[in-house]
Amino acid sequence: MRRAGLLACLLAALVPAPAAHADTTVDYRGLRISVPAGWPVYRLGPGSTECVRYDRHALYLGPAGANQLCPAHVVGRTEALHVEPLTEQTAAFATGMLGSVPRSSVAGMPAVTVTDTTAREIRAAVPAAGVLITGSYGAEPEAADLRRLIAGIAPATPGTGTSAGERRADDRRRRWVTGAGFDTCSAPSLTAMRAWRDDFLAANIYIGGPARACPDGRLSRHWVEAVRAMGWRLIPTYVGPQAPCTSSRPRFSPSTAALAGQLSAVDATNRAAALGLPAGTPIYMDLEAYGRRPWCRQAVLTFVDSWTKGVRALDYVPGLYSSVASGIRDVAEADGISRPETVWFAHWDRRPNVWGDRLMDEAWWADHRRIKQFRGDHVEKHGGVKLKIDSDTVDGYVG
Repeated sequence: MRRAGLLACLLAALVPAPAAHADTTVDYRGLRISVPAGWPVYRLGPGSTECVRYDRHALYLGPAGANQLCPAHVVGRTEALHVEPLTEQTAAFATGMLGSVPRSSVAGMPAVTVTDTTAREIRAAVPAAGVLITGSYGAEPEAADLRRLIAGIAPATPGTGTSAGERRADDRRRRWVTGAGFDTCSAPSLTAMRAWRDDFLAANIYIGGPARACPDGRLSRHWVEAVRAMGWRLIPTYVGPQAPCTSSRPRFSPSTAALAGQLSAVDATNRAAALGLPAGTPIYMDLEAYGRRPWCRQAVLTFVDSWTKGVRALDYVPGLYSSVASGIRDVAEADGISRPETVWFAHWDRRPNVWGDRLMDEAWWADHRRIKQFRGDHVEKHGGVKLKIDSDTVDGYVG
């Protein structure tokens, strides 16, 4: 009996322990998940060998590894939850479905929720958070418990996170630079970027958006790698739907502003990742100047609030480009919204100073969180190469 007991202890020691045992909450990709007492929490990744199993209570976080060590024979289902990043294809599908299925929500964000009674699974795709939630259940009463567990998912408290999150915050603080910049509609050739490098530090790239006027052109993951190897710092910009009181199209409306901001955040961060721009990179929403009607201003604030929360939840840094006399001022003076962490303001006074601008309060986005566009469309020649550009001065976050 003693030998049998010793053997059991040795075998037990060989079984990998879960990554964490939480009896309250855990945070994942900007979401806070309540974990039932006694449920182990497994954090997965590409190299993980942990088996995702629905025959035992557990919470799995992250994409399952390519080589899971699963038992040869497992039968049965009970409550279990798997929360993982949305793939680009799944995110696009869920985004399209949001307009055609009954509206549901997770953590206050629009979601596509489907219950498969045959497989005994509940799936919720949440594009704004960039996650897919899959829950399993056995007996029918467990389905109600599982729905309550999913409904209890909430946004993570701002400012909290793991030590890795704190390291990302430190990285963001170090990401600001000061120097001359420019922006142009389409990514220039590598020859042009090489020729202009001696005179400029930063360049804008338009990474996507329904209101973007120019196609991708030369922009690619290889282009980004090449110009960064030259020493360029990049200003990633997404041209989303515009304010409802402008002539630009497409536009969001007061009733669609929140959803438009969330979906823009998902698309922008997916595109940034595809270009090799890692989490922690700032992405600026390009919101052109708009009118002064109160209802329009309120729609803009709703949109910016939603964009900011969505980008932050997906581990990128939310930024805003707009006219200093409309979007920048309105967001700076608003109460009760989430503000972008960094701004790029347009004031074509031909004064390159980021600070001391008569329309920009010195208290707004201090501490190296500003870029100024001080001159509009014109042609410049550097290193023998001509480009049509807007001129910028950078004292803020870049990629």
